[in-house]
Amino acid sequence: MGLIRSFLDRFWGRDEYFEEDELLWDEEYFWQEERSLNKEKESTDTKQDLKTEEEWDWDTITDERSFLKLSDSYQRGKYIRSLVEQVKNASGELDKLSFEYNVVTAALKDMDELDALPVTEKEKVTEYAKKILYYEKERQDYQNKKSKITESQYYSMEQYEENADKIYEDMRKAEKYRELIRDDLNRLEGEKQAYQYRKGEYSHGITNSRGMAMICLLAMGLLGIMLAIMQFGFGMEVTLGYFMTIIAGAVALTVIYVHYLDQAKDLKRAEKGVNRIILLQNTVKIRYVNNRNLLDYLYLKYNVKSAKEWKRLCDLYEEEKRAREMNEQNEEDLDYYQAELLKILRCYQLSDPRLWVRCPLALYDHKEMVEIRHAHIIRRQKLRAQMDYNKRMAKEGEKELRSLIAEYPQYSREILQMMERYE
Repeated sequence: MGLIRSFLDRFWGRDEYFEEDELLWDEEYFWQEERSLNKEKESTDTKQDLKTEEEWDWDTITDERSFLKLSDSYQRGKYIRSLVEQVKNASGELDKLSFEYNVVTAALKDMDELDALPVTEKEKVTEYAKKILYYEKERQDYQNKKSKITESQYYSMEQYEENADKIYEDMRKAEKYRELIRDDLNRLEGEKQAYQYRKGEYSHGITNSRGMAMICLLAMGLLGIMLAIMQFGFGMEVTLGYFMTIIAGAVALTVIYVHYLDQAKDLKRAEKGVNRIILLQNTVKIRYVNNRNLLDYLYLKYNVKSAKEWKRLCDLYEEEKRAREMNEQNEEDLDYYQAELLKILRCYQLSDPRLWVRCPLALYDHKEMVEIRHAHIIRRQKLRAQMDYNKRMAKEGEKELRSLIAEYPQYSREILQMMERYE
């Protein structure tokens, strides 16, 4: 932009510019003509062979004036516009390249300044750079390390950190009590089955006693009938038979009755035992339900499934907590050594000391510094080549504009007016 402005200042005064409504070149007309011309050339352009990128000579600008009729307002406007844009674009690129070139040059000067540091200062710089590299590696390792506990679990455990051991003990005791209750229920169920088995045996014994009593009575009746037939039918003396039958029946019935009473007593005791066990089972079941509800609440509250899992989470939380505390300490140490290194570098003529604090490997490893220097030298060479090219393009465009004004003074106002519009 500075080239165009200086060009205008040299060739025309500000008070001699044309007003906007006195333009000799109508931009809208130019665009309409250019669109129509492009449509006419589309058919012929597609038939021509296109050059590849490697075949073009990018450093050579074709002399277009020999192919133009400057008396034609359209061709003249298009040519002048291309020259102005050439100067404008080259100047803009030159400004950008100059800034980047100065940055690269400053970095190379910084490298020379660092190489010239006194031995003691260089040792300090190397030591601090080594520390920075170490703590940066520790930070990177921490960031790359996959945590065994999620963020939500970590912050949840942080809330219960002070009572974590008590929570574990309460949960473990509740789980042990649950196992005891289960054992009691199993034992009571076994005793209940035993009593029910005995109850069945006693009921069967009572039924048998009744059957035996009936058999005994039937036998006594049959013997009495036989003795009566023998006495009255055959005239036999059977008094002793009656006596023995009555004594034997009485003894048998007494034994059966005593057995019956024993079985009845045992049956009552068995029934009482079953009832007592059922009452105990109900009591234990109530305790089991309360214990289960307590454990369900604890598991839900602390988002675990067992005391063992809670203990594992506590261990993982302590491990993660130590890792985070160590990382915080590493961050503090890293900030300290970066600040100390920056303090040393600021004592010397460096363009950007912070840049080298962010590149500690170059300060610690001489090979890395050599590679960076080599890369900067190559960058500066490329930037210089680009700057030379844009300078040449700007100078050639300005030279051509001057030549047009000198050779065609009748178009000078139009040229300067167009240059002012693109400034």
